[in-house]
Amino acid sequence: MKVLVIGATGGTGRHLVRQLLARGDEVTAWVRRPGALSAEEAVAGGRLQMVEGEARDSASIERAVAGQDAVVVAFAPRSLRRDDLQEALYRNLVAAMRSQGVRRLVNLSAWGLDNDGAIPPPWIFRYVIRPVFLRHVWEDKRRGEAIVRGSGLDWINVQPGRLLNAPGRGGVRASADGRGLVPRMNREDLAAFMIEQLDRGEWVRKPVVIGY
Repeated sequence: MKVLVIGATGGTGRHLVRQLLARGDEVTAWVRRPGALSAEEAVAGGRLQMVEGEARDSASIERAVAGQDAVVVAFAPRSLRRDDLQEALYRNLVAAMRSQGVRRLVNLSAWGLDNDGAIPPPWIFRYVIRPVFLRHVWEDKRRGEAIVRGSGLDWINVQPGRLLNAPGRGGVRASADGRGLVPRMNREDLAAFMIEQLDRGEWVRKPVVIGY
């Protein structure tokens, strides 16, 4: 499978690239700066290419999407200030996928984002982290994902809890509402779950909450 990874140099994106290459896929990494994945490139055997671009650069996104079978998004902004960076990314990505006939989109969302059925995350995230520190990022992400949900693509919004950099442990569980799940997720396991959704259909056009 030919897979485009957006956000390939981030904490989750690097796991996505490594695991996709390990299973034999051809990977295009859409990056802000070239050379950021040099270690992965060295062992990829020609199955990894990089496309440099920015979220507002629709032409670079169009080039990256061309010829792909699917897209995986693990993009995260680097500023907490008010912005429309994620909204712009999703708008350009959806337009490019429609233009190029690419349908499967696996997107890294967040626990409960625009998911009315999901149980609330822990109180400190609801009342402190999200409204105080992540308010602008959250609002931008919500606007962007509204574009995805209205796109007509075969999207899957993967909603993990608090992300950790510990090694993968397996045992990921998934549900529509998150009930009974521990609201945290190791990035390596998150990447593995997202990659599984490239070939599966039970969560297409739905948010899926994951935890342990």
